[in-house]
Amino acid sequence: MDRISHLPEPILHRILCCLNTLDGPPAERVRMSVLSKTWFRLTASYPFLDFKIDNFTSRESFFKYVEHIVNRCLVRYLLQPAELDIVNRCLELVLQKGVRVLMINIINLSDVPESASVSVSPITKYRLPNILLSVSVLKSLTIFHCDLPSSFMLDALRFKSLIKLGLAYVRIDDDEGIKYLTTSCPLLQQFHVIGCSGFKRFCVHGHQNLQNVWIYNTPVEIIDIEAPNLSDLFVAEEGETGQPQMNLASCKKLTKVTYHGNPLANTNAFTDFLSNFPFVENLSLVTSSKCNNLKLSSHSLRTLVLYSPYDLEDIEFNTPNLVLFVYTCNPRLRNPLAGKQWSPVRDSTHLKACMQCYTDEFIDAIWFQKLRLFLDKNNGFKISNLYIHAICSQKLTELDTLKAIELLPYELEHVELHLDTHEESLAHIGFVDAVLWCCRPRSLTLRSSFSFEEQSDVVKFTYEKLLKQEDQGHTYTQIVWPSSPEAQKLSRNLKSLSMPLPREGKTVSFIKEEVIQEAS
Repeated sequence: MDRISHLPEPILHRILCCLNTLDGPPAERVRMSVLSKTWFRLTASYPFLDFKIDNFTSRESFFKYVEHIVNRCLVRYLLQPAELDIVNRCLELVLQKGVRVLMINIINLSDVPESASVSVSPITKYRLPNILLSVSVLKSLTIFHCDLPSSFMLDALRFKSLIKLGLAYVRIDDDEGIKYLTTSCPLLQQFHVIGCSGFKRFCVHGHQNLQNVWIYNTPVEIIDIEAPNLSDLFVAEEGETGQPQMNLASCKKLTKVTYHGNPLANTNAFTDFLSNFPFVENLSLVTSSKCNNLKLSSHSLRTLVLYSPYDLEDIEFNTPNLVLFVYTCNPRLRNPLAGKQWSPVRDSTHLKACMQCYTDEFIDAIWFQKLRLFLDKNNGFKISNLYIHAICSQKLTELDTLKAIELLPYELEHVELHLDTHEESLAHIGFVDAVLWCCRPRSLTLRSSFSFEEQSDVVKFTYEKLLKQEDQGHTYTQIVWPSSPEAQKLSRNLKSLSMPLPREGKTVSFIKEEVIQEAS
C-alpha cells in the first residue's frame, strides 16, 4: 500500500529534493515519476529547479533536459481573469532581472473558435504594466494581443537600447503613437506592425537608425517616413481600399520595396507608384485586382516581381536598367520567390536581362502571342534569357492560328522550360512547339519532375525544332545531359536519339555551337 503519496505535498517535495543528483541528471526523480499519476504530477510541479551543467555529459543533453522540465511546468491557459495578476508578477520579475529579448503573446481564448473545448471565463485584454516603459536594456520587444500600458503617451519611454520592435494586434488610439514610439527608440533598426488598429497615420520623422519597416494588414491612410538609412519596406493590406498615400522620397537608401494591395477599380493607381520610391532597385508588387493598365517608370529599378491578373499586353515599362522581371498569373504561386534567398541586384553592367514566367494550367496559344508582342515592346528592357514554369495540364490548341501570324521568332540567348506535371507527351510537345514559335534561342534547357526516359519523344521533338532554326553551315546543335555518368556533355545526332536516354535524366540542354571553318 502506498502511504507515502498521501503525505502533505510540501513533505513529498522535500523527499524529491533529497534524491541524489550529484552524479548526473536526477534519474531517481525520473523513476519516481512513473510510479503513479500522483508521483508524475508531483515531479511535474516540483518547485525547486536546480540545473547544473556539470552533471551532464554534454551541453546538448543539458539543454534538452531543461527544456523538458520547463515545458512540463508551463501554464498554457489562464482560466480566470484573476490569474492575469500572475502574469503581471512574472513579467515584472523578468524585467527587473534585465532581460534583453522579450516576447509577450496573450490571446483571449474566448475570442478563438478553436478553443471551444477549453472551459474559460471571458478575460479582458491584458494590459501591460507601466514598468515595461522604463526598461532601458531591452534590445528586442515583440507584443501580441495586448493593450499598451496605461501611461503610454503620458510618461517618457526609456527604450534606449531597443533595436527590434514588433506590435501585433495591438491598438494605438493616437495618430501620433507611431511617431512617439520611434522617437523614444533612437537605436531602433527593425519595426514590424501587424494587424494593429486605432491610428490612420504611420509617421516616422528624423530617425537615423531605422532600416526595416513592415506594415501588414494595418489599415493606414498615410505612410510618411523620413529615415535616411531605411533600406527595406514591406506594406500589405487586404480589401480594395486603394493604396495609402506614401511619402518616402527622402529615404535615399530605400532600395527594396514590397507592396501587396488592391488599387481602386477602373483606375491607373500604379501609374505614379514608383515616384514614391525614386531610389528603389528591387520591387515586389502583388495585387489580385486589375486596373486599366500597369505602367511603371524607374531608372533605378533592377528587379521586378509581379503577381497580378494583368495580361502582358496591359503592361508597359520604362525601366532601362531592369535585369530581372518575374511575372506570374498563377494564383497558386502568389509569390514565386517566397522562401528563396535572392540578393538585390546592385551592378547590372555585366548581367543580361532575364524574364521569368510562372503560368497557370489555362495557358493557351493567345498567351504566347501576347508574350511575343511583349518581347517586341520598346520599354528599355531588352530580354536575353527567358524562363517559363509551365503546368501543362491540358494540350495547347489553336497552334495553327499562331503559325499563321507573320511574326519572326524573337532572338534570345537562352530559354529554360520547367515542365511541372507528369502529363502525356502531346501536352508537353505542344508547349515546346508554342515556345519555339515565339522565340529562337541559342540554347534551351528542359527541366522536369519526371525522367525524360519516359517521354523521349519530347526530347526528340525539341531537337528537331531546334535543327530547323539552325543557321545552315554556321551552327550545329549539341545535346547536354548533366546527369550522365559517362560525361557531362554528349553530342548526339538525330539517329543516336533512338538509343535509350539516361534513366535519371530530368534535365537536358540543347546548345547551338558555332561551326569552326578550317582554313583552306
